[in-house]
Parts: sequence; C-alpha cells; structure tokens
Amino acid sequence: MALRDALKKLNEAVQDLTSLHVQTFTGEITSTLTGNEKFDDIRKLIKTAKTKGEIKLVAETLAQFDGDSYNFVKEDLDDVPPMALDVHKNAVKSGIDTRLGLLSLFKGLIS
Repeated sequence: MALRDALKKLNEAVQDLTSLHVQTFTGEITSTLTGNEKFDDIRKLIKTAKTKGEIKLVAETLAQFDGDSYNFVKEDLDDVPPMALDVHKNAVKSGIDTRLGLLSLFKGLIS
C-alpha cells in the first residue's frame, strides 16, 4: 500500500471519529433475514421503513468533536417504550467510549 493510500485511509478514519450520530426508531420492520446480511442491508431496510412510515424516529443525537451537539427527543414519550430510550442512551455512551478509547490508542502511538 502506498503512503498516499495509507494517509487517505487514516484521514477517513479520523473524520469518522470526529462525530457520533445515533438515531433510535420504534415501529415494525418485516423482513426475512438469512443471517448473511451486512449492516448496510439492515440500514436499507430501516430507510425503506422510514419512507413507508412503518417506523418512527423517537430520539436522535449528533455529537461533534468540538463539543457541539444536536439532540432530538419525540415530544410525546407516552407511547415510546422506556427500553428504546435506554438503548439510545447506551448507544451514545458506547459510541463516546469507543471514540475516547481509539483516540487514547492513537495518542499512545504518536507520543
């Protein structure tokens, strides 16, 4: 692999580490899964279900490296299972923890 390719891949990885985007939906998606699907296949199912109105966004968080954040929570939470908000909160925490761990690893490699 050429140095240019390696630097390009590093740049893409760093850009991915600089923000965290978590969306949590409720609803139903009906599909037959074979076990060979990749995450992008599941993402396509979710996108299709969004456009058909089969699922609803109940929480969204976008956190930027500089500390800016965007947060959305559905106005009426009475019909949202508490588990959905717990899943969202845990996904955000996990994403932050992963990024902090990776940044610490990179810092250790550089210094």
